[in-house]
Amino acid sequence: MFVRCPAKAPPTGYRVAVVGAGPAGLALAGELACRGHEVHVFDRLPEPGGMLVFVIPSFRFRKDVVRKSIGDLEKLGVEFHAGVDVGLHLRVGDLLKSYDAVVVATGTWRSAKLGVKGEELPGVYYALEWLHSRALHELGYGPPPPAPGSRVVVVGGGLSAVDACETLARLYGIKPVLVYRRPLSVAPAARELAILRERGLIEVVESALPLEVVGSERVEGLRVASVKPTRTRAEALEIVPGSERVIEADTVIVATGLHPTPPPSLAELGVEVAPDGRIVTDGNFMTSVPGLFAAGDVALGASNVHRAMESGRRAALGVDAYLRERR
Repeated sequence: MFVRCPAKAPPTGYRVAVVGAGPAGLALAGELACRGHEVHVFDRLPEPGGMLVFVIPSFRFRKDVVRKSIGDLEKLGVEFHAGVDVGLHLRVGDLLKSYDAVVVATGTWRSAKLGVKGEELPGVYYALEWLHSRALHELGYGPPPPAPGSRVVVVGGGLSAVDACETLARLYGIKPVLVYRRPLSVAPAARELAILRERGLIEVVESALPLEVVGSERVEGLRVASVKPTRTRAEALEIVPGSERVIEADTVIVATGLHPTPPPSLAELGVEVAPDGRIVTDGNFMTSVPGLFAAGDVALGASNVHRAMESGRRAALGVDAYLRERR
């Protein structure tokens, strides 16, 4: 999964620090180790794996397979430093002084908000944090997540919404109502959501725009308005007059997107960061600071596991070329 070479190349003498042990960081570590570089991976979580272990449910990615592949990295010589928050315990600038190259692969660990009235009510959760707390509990690292009520609305159309819906169905026996602001056919996870609907695991309310989380002391429903169907996700939404109604709910799980989470200490280095939080890189994945690279969703924006891993492997080529040019 993360190691694609039959044997490690002779040592180059170069040391690389990777910040983030998710799909991109692990794929990158494997590629660099195969090429003979000494690789150290730092991550704030209690063990490597990132969202593969600590967010995405086991029924979509088997954690034993992920852990075995991480073991293969260790056999290749990759050293992991778990429970180390680069930002709290270390700064990226410190790593740049100690390593020949540094790669930031910290992913997208901040949920997008709905931005509507009532979003602060008890009973509103965000899919990323809710799934993360569930994974921490299952792995023995934390208390159980808040139990959902009996009438659950999931808002969104991506893989986080898929994971939340299927977790509700499999583990709680709940059939959630999925609300998506466009036709389901244009959703980022259209195929996966269509399968859940065909299996009778979700009810779908499409082309419906959330306007307000309704309730006095806690969630009582989600007010939505119908919008005219669009053929793409780029088209502007047009509300249908007089179409407002309330979907009864005691729990709302928001899965409307994720934002990149670069280490805060990048600012003191003068690294260019886009308005949406993505770290800006060149064609070789290097940032505006020589020797500092970025890969995966923190550079791409929210994507999926396979794209993140491919980004990590491509970034490894850029790092390898940079190091060998220094000879």
